[in-house]
Amino acid sequence: MTKTLRYIASSAVVGACLHMAALGQSLSNGKGDLRVMTYNANEGTDLIEVQAATTPGEFLAAVVQTITQVRATDPPARMQALAKQIIAASPDLVGLQELDQWGTATLDLSTFNCGAATTEFDMLQELQDALQAQGAHYKVEVQQQQYAFPPIPGAIFPSGPFLCVQLVDEIAILARTDLDSSKFQVTNPQSAQYAAALFFPTPTGAVFPFPRAWASVDASFHGKSFRFITTHLESVDTTPFGFSIRELQGAELRGGPANTTLPVIIAMDSNSQAAPLPQDPTYVDFTLAGYNDVWSQLRPGVPGLTCCQAELDNNPVSQLYQRIDLILTLGPVEAQNVALFGATPNTRTSDGLWPSDHAGVAAQLAVEGN
Repeated sequence: MTKTLRYIASSAVVGACLHMAALGQSLSNGKGDLRVMTYNANEGTDLIEVQAATTPGEFLAAVVQTITQVRATDPPARMQALAKQIIAASPDLVGLQELDQWGTATLDLSTFNCGAATTEFDMLQELQDALQAQGAHYKVEVQQQQYAFPPIPGAIFPSGPFLCVQLVDEIAILARTDLDSSKFQVTNPQSAQYAAALFFPTPTGAVFPFPRAWASVDASFHGKSFRFITTHLESVDTTPFGFSIRELQGAELRGGPANTTLPVIIAMDSNSQAAPLPQDPTYVDFTLAGYNDVWSQLRPGVPGLTCCQAELDNNPVSQLYQRIDLILTLGPVEAQNVALFGATPNTRTSDGLWPSDHAGVAAQLAVEGN
């Protein structure tokens, strides 16, 4: 739901000046040479129809439309393409968002009850399998559930289809396992949901919690220790009560896992616009708190657009129109290089699907101090 209630994107072609180009290119070598990445894998739908439903009938039809959209985005093929982009960037640590498990079940029309769900897509497992098949060595160090919807009836009357759809959304951190342990170590995995959260009411009367979450690890790279955090902040800015859930979550992050004596690296889908202007208040909060934005440090004046392609990931020309996927640092961390991945047409699948509706962002950093 990264694009919930977003503005309709105008088309924008991301030129070669904005990113490293195709598969096989990587960040340059340099002092320290720590590489980190953030990538929103795209759950396969924006849930627009579900949110727009105002009657029980519209909601039931929207559930069917949603799983139909997810199937059309071919998550296994996209995870293969996304794995290629991770390998091209060669990060030591990757923060991932929108790693969804989608399941479906039969719907008993006589009782309107759902049967046991069968998994159709498990995007984290599909990505792990793709990385392994392509010769990469990564391990899930920590994963955290955000929101989870139980099997929900879906139906298009009068002829169907009739089924139930289940969804679990997670974030995760992957770490390389093929580096010498004397040079790279990962410890202290932590994760939690934010206290500030939305609730999603439906026309059927059900209300589902819609929490977001963070995950972190402590790492040592060539003897320099730091904390690496990933998160996916709320996309809906203001609630009916007039305050910003996203800003509250950002404050929780800064006061919680990022409140450490270690240097901090945050790789996230912030849902907080850094470019173009105007900048989102949540992004401004981070900069006022002393966080450095690696992209704006190294490529000032270059938009570096990361979001968002079409809902079905099948647009032939890139539609990226805002920069919300960020790598932020706090403390003695030197930014050396930064690049976009998965933002050019030659990174698409053979069927013309983008790896995700987001571009990945990778940075080369040197942790100092310690």
